[in-house]
Amino acid sequence: MKRLLHQLNKNVLLKLAGFNSIHVFIKIGTGAIMSWILANYVGAAGMGILGNLRNFMQGLLSFSVLGLENGLVKNTAQFQQEPFALKRTYNTSWVLSLCASIIAAITIFIFASWLDEQLIATDVDFSLAFKLIAVSLPFYVVFVFITSLMQGFEWYKKFITLNIIISLIVFCFSAYLAYQYNLEGALYSLAIVPFLQCFAAIIFWNSLGSKVTKLKELLKLHFDKATSQTMLKYSIMALVSALLIPLVNILVRDQVRVEVSDEAAGWWEAVVRISGHYMLFVTSLISLYVLPNLSKDASAANYKKTIVKFYKNILPLVIVGLIGVYFFRDLIIAILFSKEFEPASSLFKWQLLGDFIKVITTVMAFRFIALNDLKRYLIAEVLSVFSFYLMALVFIGSFQEEGVVIAYLGNYIFYFFLLLFILRKDLFKK
Repeated sequence: MKRLLHQLNKNVLLKLAGFNSIHVFIKIGTGAIMSWILANYVGAAGMGILGNLRNFMQGLLSFSVLGLENGLVKNTAQFQQEPFALKRTYNTSWVLSLCASIIAAITIFIFASWLDEQLIATDVDFSLAFKLIAVSLPFYVVFVFITSLMQGFEWYKKFITLNIIISLIVFCFSAYLAYQYNLEGALYSLAIVPFLQCFAAIIFWNSLGSKVTKLKELLKLHFDKATSQTMLKYSIMALVSALLIPLVNILVRDQVRVEVSDEAAGWWEAVVRISGHYMLFVTSLISLYVLPNLSKDASAANYKKTIVKFYKNILPLVIVGLIGVYFFRDLIIAILFSKEFEPASSLFKWQLLGDFIKVITTVMAFRFIALNDLKRYLIAEVLSVFSFYLMALVFIGSFQEEGVVIAYLGNYIFYFFLLLFILRKDLFKK
């Protein structure tokens, strides 16, 4: 027994998984309550509308920071002992992100009414919500810079603690607004999240005192051309995903609304929300453990060692969790939502299988980021996004709302074999 405990204590990945599970459980708990509030005070049709705004914000926020998160994490891990190079990276990234967020904000202000008509399309004018989102963009950039530093320095506990604090703050605000003002409150709660994230991150960062670099040193308007060229490769990688995936999800959701019903779009959104809760456990581990590890040593040998270790330690937990979700799916729907969402039960088997393969492929694909390999990343990502869109169009007509999650599974099977082909030398060459 002592030997087992000693081995567990030495295993950084399992220790990280254990601490990260606290955040995940809090996220699931608050998410469960929030899902119940949305189901009862917003409804299935409203959930579909919220899904559209959430997808739009995902793309917009990623554009505002130019998708530099992974590049910042990698460079922080690489330049931990080189303060000048680290500041140069963050100063240049701040200039790039500030310009992008200002351009995006002006554009959103101009087209706020049009966006309201296209994405929300209700009798109530929500153009103010889009203007509020526009103002929030620079605040989100600051939040990303702080969290990227924590991940790159491998300050796991500090990073997870900050995310727990933010989760609780965001939940309190969002639950209150949705409960009091229904769909209107839920929409505006999404708009204020970047403000809450930023203020909480700044207070937390400053509380660390002399241990950390002052934010004003990182947010200076100093621009280095060579650094910008390196960082923009990460930017292109992230923005392709951050813009294409939400766009395709919006198009697919609208297709469900047209060919099936608004309620069916809400059922899919409910399954996606549940998936997001349990997938948080895995995706956060990947960003916390895999990327910094591969950034410090990008060799093929370390790549294979890292992914094998991740699969060996984490996949068994993932399998048990997914099986549990499947067998308790009806209970989960009953607790989190209302009777209106009972048809979502039939979507789970496809979603869960797709999520399992997604875990495997996500770890594999971090090879592109570790190597800053723009070409191979774009080939894999663009083909994957368009395969999902094409499969969804075909399967929705044949299988109605189930067609979306069947397409989700089919796409990740395609993506898995595509990665095996693209990464064949990295994975199999001795």
